[in-house]
Amino acid sequence: GRLDDVIEEVRDARVCAERVRLIVRDLKVFSRAPDEERRGPVDVNRVLESSLRLAWNDLRHRARLVKELGAIPPVDANEARLGQVFLNLLNNAAQAIPVGDADHNLVRVRPTLDATGPVVIEVRDTGTGIAPESLPRIFDAFYTTKDVGAGRGLGLSICHRIVRGLDGEILVESARDRGTTFRISLPPRRADALPRIATPVPPPA
Repeated sequence: GRLDDVIEEVRDARVCAERVRLIVRDLKVFSRAPDEERRGPVDVNRVLESSLRLAWNDLRHRARLVKELGAIPPVDANEARLGQVFLNLLNNAAQAIPVGDADHNLVRVRPTLDATGPVVIEVRDTGTGIAPESLPRIFDAFYTTKDVGAGRGLGLSICHRIVRGLDGEILVESARDRGTTFRISLPPRRADALPRIATPVPPPA
C-alpha cells in the first residue's frame, strides 16, 4: 500500500543520506593540507573502504567489485596519502575496463599479511592490461598509456613516491587483454613506534 511505499522511500533516503555523510567524511580526509601529513597507525581496511566509496561511481558501470578485507595490523602511514594511492589505483582499474560489460569484469581488492611481515594490498582488474614495453616506464613522471588529454602521467609516479616515502614497495604485473595487478607492500606499525612527520611528496620536476 501507500504506507509501505512511503516507508520504503524514507528508508532509501536514510541510506542515501548516510552514503553522502560517509563520502563527505572521506573527502575531508583526502583533502588534508600537506602540513598535516603526520604519520601514525592507519587502518588499511578503513582507508580502502573510503577509497572504494569515492571510486564507486566509476567502478559500478564497468565491473563487479570483490572485497576480501581481513584482519591485518595497522601500518605506519598518513591516512590521506595512503587513500590517494588507493583511489588512484582504483580509478586506473576502472578506466582500463570498458563500460557495458560489468557482469564479466571484476576489480578485486585484497589486503593480507605476508608471511615475511609486510602488509600487502592487492588491487587487481580484468581490464585491457598494459603492454610489455610500457611496464618498465609506468612509474615515470609524465609517462602515460592513455589517449592525449585523458591523463597527465603523474598518478602512478606520485603513488610510487608516496609508497616509497612510507618505506614500502609498489609492484605491477600485467598482460594485454588479461588485466593488471598492483601490489603495495608496507611494513606493519611497531607497537613502540612514535608519531612522526611523513616525508613530503616533492612536486615533479
